[in-house]
Amino acid sequence: MKPSTWRAAGFFLVGISAPAGAQSLQRLSIQGSGAVLFATQKEAAYQSKTRLGWEGQLRYTFGRLSLGAGYQRSTVFAFVEGTPPPTLQLSFGFVEPRYVLKASRMVAFYLAGRIGAGKLVSGSSDFNVGKTSIGYGGGGGFLIRLTSRVSADLGEVRGDLPSRYAMVRVGLGLGL
Repeated sequence: MKPSTWRAAGFFLVGISAPAGAQSLQRLSIQGSGAVLFATQKEAAYQSKTRLGWEGQLRYTFGRLSLGAGYQRSTVFAFVEGTPPPTLQLSFGFVEPRYVLKASRMVAFYLAGRIGAGKLVSGSSDFNVGKTSIGYGGGGGFLIRLTSRVSADLGEVRGDLPSRYAMVRVGLGLGL
């Protein structure tokens, strides 16, 4: 390789590993979030309402880049018929890389991707909801530094599994 290529690669690595003040100062952290889901396409057999969910993840941070692995459980659909109407929940394990684009000491703006595997599950034994599928999504958000070990996360993810959804999450990250 040419010396200029090595220099460019070095500048790139320094750029992605530069510290982002609003992220936890610890490399390893856990994060828990509550989520609100919105259907982004209408399904005739289901009620399209706002639904609730949660997620938890373990994150490893190195500079502006962090990698999370976690689990999401969210109610995504309710059937139109039935009393009460049976619901379908998204049960989803995922990996989420996150890159901080802009950061100050207290606030950071990030972009994130998400890929994983999951399926729709039902609390009712009357429904066979299918097989495990690969899902993906992406979004962005804000990290707000509360202390050197705690940050608040306000983010948005849009995904596809097996139907499209949008999720807004609010959570806390705790550096270990």
